[in-house]
Amino acid sequence: MAINKNSNAYIIIYTVVMVVIVGSMLAFVATWLKPTQDANVLNEQKVSIMKAFGEADANFDEVVTMGRVTDGELTVVDKADKAAVKSVFDLLRNRKNLSEATTDLPIFVYVKDGVTKYVLPIVGKGLWGDIWGYVSLQQTEDNVVITGIVMDHAGETPGLGAEIATEPIQKLFEGKALYNADNEFAVRMQKGGAQNEHQVDAITGGTKTCDGVNAMLATSIGKYESFLRGAEVEAEADTEECACCEECCAEECCEATAEECYAECEANVEPVNVEEE
Repeated sequence: MAINKNSNAYIIIYTVVMVVIVGSMLAFVATWLKPTQDANVLNEQKVSIMKAFGEADANFDEVVTMGRVTDGELTVVDKADKAAVKSVFDLLRNRKNLSEATTDLPIFVYVKDGVTKYVLPIVGKGLWGDIWGYVSLQQTEDNVVITGIVMDHAGETPGLGAEIATEPIQKLFEGKALYNADNEFAVRMQKGGAQNEHQVDAITGGTKTCDGVNAMLATSIGKYESFLRGAEVEAEADTEECACCEECCAEECCEATAEECYAECEANVEPVNVEEE
């Protein structure tokens, strides 16, 4: 019996068979290539982090300490714990979850020549889609300074908003202090040109993208503020304690421990006679 290749039944069966065969082949290829694709994505993440550190040629696995920040406290991630490491990088890939995260925030630490730098992931929205990247920060005695930044985008306008992914724009952020004299977050891309030491020139014609960058930096870095300002807060607490001790002892005691300081205060304070009624 001859098969009628012009019949509707034949066309439907032929189409279904071809879809199943091609779909199976594509699924097999995708599964086969997934480990390679994941490895490439992971390597791209590590390269971007090292670029933010300003050490593009350094080996991430050899020089960087991974960690998580929760409530201002840093917990180091053991690189031998593959599941923990994977969870950190999986979060970096899922920009929606990263933007919503408030605990176990990824952080990367690099120490060179006695200088400690931190890289934080940043994520936000531009004009046409997601923008993201990594920012490198260094604590100073009274502020936190940007030492490098890497940004990318999903579909900002070429020649305008897309310029955030270029080195000349990213270089403008280097050396900018995060907080102003009122302890407010002050780093931003300023339309009309930078007006102080915290601002960088905005991209002409890319206002919406620049607004997205500003919101991304303020929101993403803001989650780490208690950690970043921790050293400064501790220093201020020490100063207050010394001031209290000096008032009691009438002499400097900052070099002494609090226990020794207050013990000396007790010894130097003259007893006060209280008359009975």
